[in-house]
Amino acid sequence: MAKISLPNEGEIIAPQSTKRKGPEPGIIKAANFFDEMRLVARQMKKLHEERKIPFDEMVILYRVKKNHKYPFVDIIQRMLKESGLPFYWITENDVSKRSFKKDDGKIKISTIDSSKGLDFQAVFIVNIDSMPFALENDKEREVSLFYIGMTRAKEYLCLSYSGESEFTQYLDQIINNRHRKKAEIVNIN
Repeated sequence: MAKISLPNEGEIIAPQSTKRKGPEPGIIKAANFFDEMRLVARQMKKLHEERKIPFDEMVILYRVKKNHKYPFVDIIQRMLKESGLPFYWITENDVSKRSFKKDDGKIKISTIDSSKGLDFQAVFIVNIDSMPFALENDKEREVSLFYIGMTRAKEYLCLSYSGESEFTQYLDQIINNRHRKKAEIVNIN
């Protein structure tokens, strides 16, 4: 397994080491969380209709349930409902966690923490601007959580955000690099 050691920052495991293959992760940057969830719902519908991904093979992972500005899970549920997409909120309470069934034909909604040990064909990690979580002092734990969320995806991974954080700055760089590479390809042709 290829590992890169960084002084005082631990190790980064190269993505190729996971032996998983698939398209590059999608990155959605939206104006606000409502737009972010509309775009996510549209992508889920598209994966279901065009790629025949079953709804119960899709999950939306989130870091925080709400903040002073948005009730994130309420908005997630509302946007899925408006899009006509079936869903089940795994981490709503203890009963929903215990009675969760993966193959129920519904998109799952869960905290990143509770997704450990689960795999889905399509994983959508939303509201990444809430990471690293402001009340969490251990940044390494936040990086680990992000990694855990991303590795739940067997085939498709989509990362979305509508604000700014240390993590989204990294994603902004990836978006800019992708745009630059596309421009270079267009200029060559």
